Amino acid sequence: MSDAFPVVGIDVLRPLLDRPRVIESVRRALIAHARGQVQSPMPGQLLFTDPPGDCHIKYGHAHGSGSFVIKIATGFYGNSSRGLPANHGLVVIFDANTGAPRALLQDGGWLTAWRTAAATVVAASVLAPPTLRPVGIIGTGLQATLALEWLPEVFGSRPCVVWGRSATKARALADIAGSTERRVTAASRVEDVLDSCDVVITSTPSQTPLFAAASVRPGTHLVALGADSPGKQELPVELFQRAARVLTDDHAQCLDHGDFGAAVRAGAIRADADTVLGVELDVPRPFERGPDDITIVDLTGIAAEDIAIAGLFAELLGLLD
Repeated sequence: MSDAFPVVGIDVLRPLLDRPRVIESVRRALIAHARGQVQSPMPGQLLFTDPPGDCHIKYGHAHGSGSFVIKIATGFYGNSSRGLPANHGLVVIFDANTGAPRALLQDGGWLTAWRTAAATVVAASVLAPPTLRPVGIIGTGLQATLALEWLPEVFGSRPCVVWGRSATKARALADIAGSTERRVTAASRVEDVLDSCDVVITSTPSQTPLFAAASVRPGTHLVALGADSPGKQELPVELFQRAARVLTDDHAQCLDHGDFGAAVRAGAIRADADTVLGVELDVPRPFERGPDDITIVDLTGIAAEDIAIAGLFAELLGLLD
């Protein structure tokens, strides 16, 4: 094998994006992770304060696969004010038989963004109430934008309500999404989202809870994906005391730096009170929610998802034997 290996840029990857295939790939990855079929140590993280940002290093190997993956993704939240994208990154695929690099996907962080969007819509649908109320999006960044783009894959034309700390950004996001003939509105208060929606997705880098636990209506299903590194928190710990079911993408990660972990450290919930999301996806008879049940999915992002999306794109590109 030559020492050279292909370097593939986002301009090549983007036209290959197939949302349903990514969603199914990530769904299978969550199940494989829950079954213990993926070797994935705790991620490495670098945290920055001036300017604020973080770097996540995730890596793993799916049992039986001929390759393994190392992913580096960064998020620097002040970049938008400098006219720069907030996210960057790359994925390296290695041969699991020789250790040699097989391909470098210079994706600019988009593979991470897409697999997160896929995990978000899977988590939103798994315990969603069987009603036709809108889906709420709290946040106005990239993952909020992608959630609005990807939600129709599982919820069809269900309307959405958006809120962000910047009313201008929330209105702009609603206008862009609404231009696709979907009904998307901007809320003036976060409580308006909680009042009108039965599925709520939080997607912010917040370090403090975004709302009070008492603001959440009975029957609400929440998906929290912003607390993906230490120091971040989106949900009030008291909300976990009201939850009938708590799912985590990875128990140890969510204990370390998810909203679930914050609730455990505050004594609001037991450390063994969660169910791994992939377990719920893997059972033939999923949880049957009562009309007043509050349910929570805490997402911190797992290596199994990175392996899955890298493998999918490598397959589409014909990079692997």
